[in-house]
Amino acid sequence: MTWRHITPAEGRRMPWKNGGGTTLELAVEPPGASLESGFRWRLSSAEVAVSGPFSAFPGLERWLLLLEGEGFDLDFGPRGRVRLTEPLAPLRFSGDWPATAALVGGPCTDFNLMVDPRCCHARMESFRLAAPRTLSWPAGSTLIVFVAEGTVYVPEVGLHLGRRHLLRMEDAPGALQLVPGYGGAALVVIELNTV
Repeated sequence: MTWRHITPAEGRRMPWKNGGGTTLELAVEPPGASLESGFRWRLSSAEVAVSGPFSAFPGLERWLLLLEGEGFDLDFGPRGRVRLTEPLAPLRFSGDWPATAALVGGPCTDFNLMVDPRCCHARMESFRLAAPRTLSWPAGSTLIVFVAEGTVYVPEVGLHLGRRHLLRMEDAPGALQLVPGYGGAALVVIELNTV
């Protein structure tokens, strides 16, 4: 088993593909991959300060959820509209779809997962953690635990995860215990499997 603890300070600040803002890249596979070179998957968080179009990512699958703020309305053109205002509710859509975001209130913060479906499959869930819980997943997969709010202790690796910290685990034993700190925690858990 290998694991890595990633804090927000270790993220890589990058301009949006369309130049409309910046993203904090938290993890990417393979390491050091860029938008130009391509990647199997990429995790990031962005501050959405103004309404405007999303960058296009043809061929990629996208997952998006709201971390902070009142959210935004997403217009997917002929694919319809979605109102993303509930915190930690994952929305999955194609990077091929045209998308424009209109802020509901003021600026907000989102969390993004992009996956190349030709080489990787993803599963995402979010939940509030008020008591210890054990996660299970298939052997050989990559597991990512992102702490949206609160703190979490992971006994298997003797690690305390703070707010917006991320734990990435490879070849883990298939079960992982999560113990919330005082007041509980809000988590996003991602399972990534190579095709």
